[in-house]
Amino acid sequence: MDRVECQKIIESLRYGKPPEGYTHLLTVGRKKEINRLLKILSEESKSYLVEANYGVGKTHLLEFIKEKALELNFVTSLISLDSSSEARFNRMDQIFGQICRNIQVPKNNQKSVRYLFDSLFDLNNQNKPESKEYLIKISNNNKWNENHFLKSEAMYIAVRAWKFSYENGHNIKIDSLIEDWLFNPFNYYTQRKYLYTELIAKLKKWFNDSRPEWKFYDTNEGIFNFQIKGYSQSWDALHDLYTISIAAGYKGLILLIDEFEDVIYNLKKINYQQDAFWNLFEFFLKKRFPGIAFFAVTPGFVKKCKELLYFKGIFDEDYLSKFDMLEKIELSPLTSKDLVELSEKIISIYSNAYQWNINSEVKKKIKEICIESSNIAIEDRVRQTIKEIITVLDQEMSKSS
Repeated sequence: MDRVECQKIIESLRYGKPPEGYTHLLTVGRKKEINRLLKILSEESKSYLVEANYGVGKTHLLEFIKEKALELNFVTSLISLDSSSEARFNRMDQIFGQICRNIQVPKNNQKSVRYLFDSLFDLNNQNKPESKEYLIKISNNNKWNENHFLKSEAMYIAVRAWKFSYENGHNIKIDSLIEDWLFNPFNYYTQRKYLYTELIAKLKKWFNDSRPEWKFYDTNEGIFNFQIKGYSQSWDALHDLYTISIAAGYKGLILLIDEFEDVIYNLKKINYQQDAFWNLFEFFLKKRFPGIAFFAVTPGFVKKCKELLYFKGIFDEDYLSKFDMLEKIELSPLTSKDLVELSEKIISIYSNAYQWNINSEVKKKIKEICIESSNIAIEDRVRQTIKEIITVLDQEMSKSS
């Protein structure tokens, strides 16, 4: 790493956490859990709960998984649930929108479904035999007139329009419309005519979509609607994102969902909570999304879910038993020894950032901070220790100058 990168890391560590993209450099301990995660990324296609107390590192681990997955040539999307905004897990159209907004492809620090679409039509990918085969299927043998391969008609329309925009130097209006539509599908349920005009009618010089115009406006057909029929098109479009990731030459799509406890504490209506739980089950049953998904939760999550449902009068044992199938990865807290190892990494980065040779006395003082960290409440231990290390380094460097 150069000095600028090191300084960027240190500035973020002043707030107790590494910057995005550098989490793997500051991950210590938990070798058993990390080896299991790496094995999952290499060999499996399942969903997991990532279980740890607040402040113990669930979010850090999701970032670590994301970075490793990108390194292994997966597409990723890390989202955080928030019932007060447009990220409620009972609303799969909202979740789909957040996933599109946070999609990240390998070797690209920016996030958006647009970069996945660009990868699909990149000539380097199209020249690969497996990508060619997928594109022939998606395009109906390069005719782009009918969809016989993707599960979602909406996703097919978006991909088709993106292709002709991409090949004609990127039409900003088309690209921005597709991006905003997929980010916020719920904002377009009353704009079916506009979507039809911009993404189909105006592009017909490149393809022949023989369907009558009324089919695109019909509420029962739901071609532009991600909400009807139990959010079936949201699920189908999510499945298509996985397919498109493979077609673009990647290993698949990995989803990481943070703050899943939001479902328990901030979704107020029982029917919303039940819908959210059913959506969770769908990921573990592998019926609607073929990729890997990780959900960050606190210890006893399953027990808390069952108690909530009992309290609200839900006693269906067949339904409640589905919580028992949720496989989990439990994170142990970092030890003082782990924090000493972390401090050594921070010292090395700090030294490079400010071209300062840190002496043994300073290193000893920082090691003592890590050992004494066992007296700090577990939920604050890591962040507070990191901030204290940076403070000591700042003070000692100031003295030496």
